[in-house]
Amino acid sequence: MKIKTIKVKELTIHEHYLEIFYSADRFQFSTKVFYHDISFSSLKERYSERVVREIAAYIALFEGMKLCSLFPKYYDVSAIADMLAEPVIALFAKIYNGVFAQHLYENNVIDYAGPEIIYPRTPLGEGKPMAIDSDGGTILAGCGGGKDSIVAMKILQEAEITFASMQYSHSVYGKADLQHNLISGFLEHVTPIRTHKISVYDDLADYPFLHLYFPDNSGITVPETPVSIFESLPLILHDGYNYLALAHEKSANTGNMFWSALGREVNHQWGKGYEAETLLNEFVRENLVSNFTYFSILQPIYDFRIFKNLARYPEVLPKIHSCNIQKPWCKKCPKCAYVWLG
Repeated sequence: MKIKTIKVKELTIHEHYLEIFYSADRFQFSTKVFYHDISFSSLKERYSERVVREIAAYIALFEGMKLCSLFPKYYDVSAIADMLAEPVIALFAKIYNGVFAQHLYENNVIDYAGPEIIYPRTPLGEGKPMAIDSDGGTILAGCGGGKDSIVAMKILQEAEITFASMQYSHSVYGKADLQHNLISGFLEHVTPIRTHKISVYDDLADYPFLHLYFPDNSGITVPETPVSIFESLPLILHDGYNYLALAHEKSANTGNMFWSALGREVNHQWGKGYEAETLLNEFVRENLVSNFTYFSILQPIYDFRIFKNLARYPEVLPKIHSCNIQKPWCKKCPKCAYVWLG
């Protein structure tokens, strides 16, 4: 079976969450992005309805990228095209080629460069960035609950830099409450002035769809870091953060292997690397929020130094988790083995 067209069918902005419906030919899916402590009506009043709709449209676009795991010919974004700026076409292609290189390798696909994005004849618009209404005094720090997050937050704390935390759960990692509870226990060892939660519920991840219809496909690839940048923007605007700090280390800039059939590197962590960081920063500042910057405070150092820093905080070791299969630890996957050995 081949999928011809994936599509954003509908995007609805509710008071506390976004609801997005997708299709892949005759199959239907939905994604819901819940913000536990913001009000979209308040955001519309402070900025404008158009600003909120534009940000939601980019979230819908990049959340839908996971359906590219099915190698569709087209991606129909007609439902959100009036909210997108023309440069997003090039950005989407670059992110696809970076994030999905591993997926192409695992499925031995060498003649596919991503879907053609289609929309009505009316051309996409131009970016009209606006400014965050804030004094820029607090950094929003992403928190996944792993070793990198705790070291990054400890660096901020010991430098006496004020920060709030943003924790994130996704259906692909299991139950949201379990994920948030694990991270909440982790946050007891640092001092954010506020804590924020985002929960993504995705029925493509919940259904046995790939197993039943595409058993030879290696699995669903999610552009997690790029889409999380766009998903942070409602929080950025709501609470007035100019900076988003993540915890991506230096090895993300180096590929895992060179695939001669494709003629380039395959990098499992491309979305966490400096190239992706630069592309996303430039796009957001030029098209959405002019005074926003995201960065990784661990970008200058490798895992060896991170593990050495982590050893200074033995009390946090029982609270961290780094498994993408079964949180907190499946005790079977390569990631569990790597982190436990470290």
